[in-house]
Amino acid sequence: MKKRYVVLFLLVVLSILTFLDRLAIAVAGPRIQNQLHISSTAWGWILGAFVLSCGIFEIPSGAMGDRRGQRLELTRIVAWWSLFTSLTGACRSFWQLLVVRFLFGVGEAGAYPNASGVISRWFPKQERARAQSFVWAASRLGGMLAPLLLVPMETKLGWRAIFGMLGVLGGVWAIAWWSWFHDRPSMQPGIQPQELAEIGEPKLMEDQDGVSWRRLLTARPLWLIAGAYWC
Repeated sequence: MKKRYVVLFLLVVLSILTFLDRLAIAVAGPRIQNQLHISSTAWGWILGAFVLSCGIFEIPSGAMGDRRGQRLELTRIVAWWSLFTSLTGACRSFWQLLVVRFLFGVGEAGAYPNASGVISRWFPKQERARAQSFVWAASRLGGMLAPLLLVPMETKLGWRAIFGMLGVLGGVWAIAWWSWFHDRPSMQPGIQPQELAEIGEPKLMEDQDGVSWRRLLTARPLWLIAGAYWC
C-alpha cells in the first residue's frame, strides 16, 4: 500500500474523532445539565465557549503547523484536546465546565487547517481534492456515529465515562501519528521512489521566505470561500 494512503487513513480517523468529541457534550447534555444544575442560558454559554475559542485559535494553529510542521502540530492539537475532553468528565460546576470547554476549543482549533497542510505535502495536485473530500466526509460520519455510539455508552457507563474513553482514543491517535508520520514524504521509512516521484517534493515553510498576510487578506477567493462557509 502506498504510504500516502496510510496518511489519509490517519486523517480520516482524526476527522471522525473531532466530531465524536465535539458532539459528545450535546449527546450527554441533558444529563449533565440535570446533575450539575445548569440552566439553559448557562448551557448556551458552555456550548458557545468552544465555538468562540475554536474560531479565535483556528488561524494561529494553522500558521504554527505551516512553520513547525504538521507532525508536531497535530500531535500537540490532539493531545491537548484529548486532555480537555477527559477533563470534561471530571467537571463538577458550571465554571469548571465553561473553562474546560473553552480550552478544549483552543486545542481542537487548527485540526482541519493542518490536515489540509498534510494533504498539500503528501498528495499530488490531481489527488488533493479527492483526499480532502474523504477527510470532510469522515467528519460528517463522526457526527452521525456520535449518538449511535455514545448514547448506549452513556446509558451503561454514565456521561463522565464517555469523555474519559474519548480522551484515551485521542491519546492513542496522537502517539500513532507522532511515531509513524513524517512531514517530508522523502523521510518516511519504506516509501518507494515511484511514490515519491508521484508526490513530488513540496517546499516546507522553513524553506521559504514566509507568507504575505496582505496578499492573503486581499485575495478575493479567500473571502468568497469564507463567506460561503459562513452562510
